[in-house]
Amino acid sequence: MTEVHYADGLFAPPEPPPWVWGHEWGGTVDALGPGVTGIEVGAAVSGSGRGGFAEYVVLPAANVVPLPPGVPLDACIFVEPLACCWASVRAADPRPGMRALVTGAGPMGQMTAQLTRLAGAEVLVSDPDERCRALAAELGAVATVDPLRESVADAVRAFAGAHGADGAALPPGAGDPGGVDIALEAAGSASALADCIDAVRPGGTIVMVGVAPDSATLPFPIWRFHRRQLTLKGVYGSGGIAAFHEAVALLPQLDLTRMISHRFGLGEIDEAYDLARSGQRGKLLVEPWR
Repeated sequence: MTEVHYADGLFAPPEPPPWVWGHEWGGTVDALGPGVTGIEVGAAVSGSGRGGFAEYVVLPAANVVPLPPGVPLDACIFVEPLACCWASVRAADPRPGMRALVTGAGPMGQMTAQLTRLAGAEVLVSDPDERCRALAAELGAVATVDPLRESVADAVRAFAGAHGADGAALPPGAGDPGGVDIALEAAGSASALADCIDAVRPGGTIVMVGVAPDSATLPFPIWRFHRRQLTLKGVYGSGGIAAFHEAVALLPQLDLTRMISHRFGLGEIDEAYDLARSGQRGKLLVEPWR
């Protein structure tokens, strides 16, 4: 969705035009410059940089990361957003025995949920789309909830039990002492962020993963937030090329390509953008050679 956000003005362009869009991409190496080592012609790689909406891209060797053996080329499109999700999950610091809420089960939410599980935590996923909830369950979520038809608070209580990791008594109005240890908001939704704030136990952490509209606001429960000693973090971006390498190394441990829902040729970019704007929840793949 980042490319759509650029097109629609939500994000400022990274540089003055002209420039080639497409920053979640990869391909096979066609040729090497003088002195390049560690990469072979024909290797499947993921590229860190812009220019993916083209048949060929030239990059510094440091920005080209070979995919691990057995990882399909299609997985390359997940590396850049996976690095962003990985930065968010590290900020939440999940550990074995913890319970987590992830709101939003589009590609960012599915990756966030898988990474949180990989760290040892059990995950509850909230999303109004039945297909997204079903995929989250197939990919390992312990439970799911439809926030438009069910009470997220009730689902959290059933998932986390009557008490969280810190069951200290609270005064009236402070809320149930139970709750998840961490919550990650991956929908870019103010109402979902409110669900996350309500869901965490005293001393818990909420991390903002998804990008909300620049006009989005949230009535903030200041007293309750303060009394429960909660932590709210906003994580934007991945942290650079080191995180990109870490994301590539994580690929064999994750199930990502099942999220690809549509494929387009380079001449069908407008159609792909329109589909993305429509709220379609899968990952759209552009294949420039088509």
